[in-house]
Amino acid sequence: MNQRKIASVEELKQLLQRAKNVAVVDYTGMTVAQATELRKAVKASGGLMKVTKNTLFKIAAGKPELPLSGLSAFIFSLADEISALKQVKLPFKLGLAGDRVLTAAEVAQLAATPARETSVARLMFLLQYYTSRFVRTLDAIAKKEVK
Repeated sequence: MNQRKIASVEELKQLLQRAKNVAVVDYTGMTVAQATELRKAVKASGGLMKVTKNTLFKIAAGKPELPLSGLSAFIFSLADEISALKQVKLPFKLGLAGDRVLTAAEVAQLAATPARETSVARLMFLLQYYTSRFVRTLDAIAKKEVK
């Protein structure tokens, strides 16, 4: 391997160590303008999009058996697990989460997960709702026993 490829593999290894997960998307048919917009959206949501050769990614990931072919873009989720994935409107090929290889369906499901803020808001609503119902029930029982 030449020096440029070695440097690219090292950069990918460092990104893989920092990333919460990685999604591989089919990059075929994208215009330069579309790719630029996707890069900006992914970066704004705490991720990084990198286009590199599949072979170099397999070497960096230490997984030569990954079924990658064709043009691939790699979405590294650096801030959290799902924000960067939500920006992607391309078909997923596969993903990596730690040492686990995710199928395209699993990555799509992960991308469809509600944002953290939405999940926390739902949890807080449910806690408040059931707590207030419980308090009203206890209050009704106490009033009933007093009479």
